[in-house]
Amino acid sequence: MRDFDYFVEKIPPTIYDRTRAVFSKNIAIFLPDSYVVSKRLEVEEYHFVICFETPPLATIKGQDYQFKKGSLVCLAPGDDILVHPLPKHEPVKYMSICVLPGFMGEVCLALGLPEKLEFSVPDNRYSHLLLEALDALIHEIMHHDNSSPLMISSLENRIAIQLVRDAKQTARWVDGTQPHLENIVHKACRFIETYFTSNITVKDISDAIFVSPSYLQKIFPKIVGKTPHQYIMECRHRKACGMLVRTNISMEEVARQCGFVNNSHFSTTFKQVEGLSPLAYRKAHRNAE
Repeated sequence: MRDFDYFVEKIPPTIYDRTRAVFSKNIAIFLPDSYVVSKRLEVEEYHFVICFETPPLATIKGQDYQFKKGSLVCLAPGDDILVHPLPKHEPVKYMSICVLPGFMGEVCLALGLPEKLEFSVPDNRYSHLLLEALDALIHEIMHHDNSSPLMISSLENRIAIQLVRDAKQTARWVDGTQPHLENIVHKACRFIETYFTSNITVKDISDAIFVSPSYLQKIFPKIVGKTPHQYIMECRHRKACGMLVRTNISMEEVARQCGFVNNSHFSTTFKQVEGLSPLAYRKAHRNAE
């Protein structure tokens, strides 16, 4: 934990005492239950915030941002952030990830990128691939400590690479021409399949592949047979089914990891498709097996 001492010292004890924290050699993961507000913080490492719910207004390098559920807030060393107080006390759900600059620089060079990573905008989208990598590192450290440095090293690299991918916008096609309809929709599907656990919209998808939202809404059903929103919900439902059968985690956690608004929204939409509540579905398939 030595390299992250400075950051821990900036967190008020009343908040840190209630924070779940996991440390590896190059990455620190924090799961607090409240924000550090009205206190300007200049980060010394790469700092990422996964917003599971809409956070308070934040000022980054003098500019105000209202992030939302599904945002991946990206800060580089030297950036500063000030989180403003919420108008009323509300439960918060977010995760902070700190990555040491030297380690991130090595990863960037290995990917053929500049050693210093910069973010043109701090607001991006986190993917389910990132969540899965973080969960794997947390599990490894909590259950196996440092008994397998090779495993931890591989998970650190996986997380760093996925952070780079999630924080970097898709490049425009080089020749400037518009690809064939199937190619556009394929790009849209790939984006949905990567980021369906976030609160993505049709505009987010269209911005990522550089077409207008109305055009995407028009061509998507012609190729896929359903709207982009229906495809998003299908991805969430498919992941939820697998988690219900293969894991014992709570319904609320399944809902969160699959991108549903809340547990109630998850239960309602799931029952509309399966004719069973998530709990009944889990029991039925466990009994069948």
